[in-house]
Amino acid sequence: MSLAPILFAILAGVAATVQATLNAGLARSTGLGLALIVNTVGVLLGTILFWRLTDGRTDLFPDGTHWIYYLGGAGGFIVIASLAYGFPRLGAGWTIALMVFGQTVAALMIDHAGWLGLARTEVTLQRLFGLLLVVVGVAVFRL
Repeated sequence: MSLAPILFAILAGVAATVQATLNAGLARSTGLGLALIVNTVGVLLGTILFWRLTDGRTDLFPDGTHWIYYLGGAGGFIVIASLAYGFPRLGAGWTIALMVFGQTVAALMIDHAGWLGLARTEVTLQRLFGLLLVVVGVAVFRL
């Protein structure tokens, strides 16, 4: 297994936590809606720059692309809004622990069913034990 995807996943975790903290702080001053707009503009500008520097393709609707793949932005909105809302109310640690629990459950389901174009990966006792460890981790954060 390549080290790059592992490092990028860790970086995503750090970035999500820092982003949520910043968004929560901005939301205290401007309100959640405006904080999400500021965040989204920043994401859009960074994405446009990344797109222009790396790919630059302009065919937004290539043949054979299923419509469901265009719903990822809605998930991004839910993540950003939920974290900005949860951090000041639950704390960073517990909010992220609950997010990881939700991600783990969803990942097990998506892998097991082979949904959204991913290869099927059966749910095993070992993977369920991993989920149990996540649940224990969430509970420990709440103590």
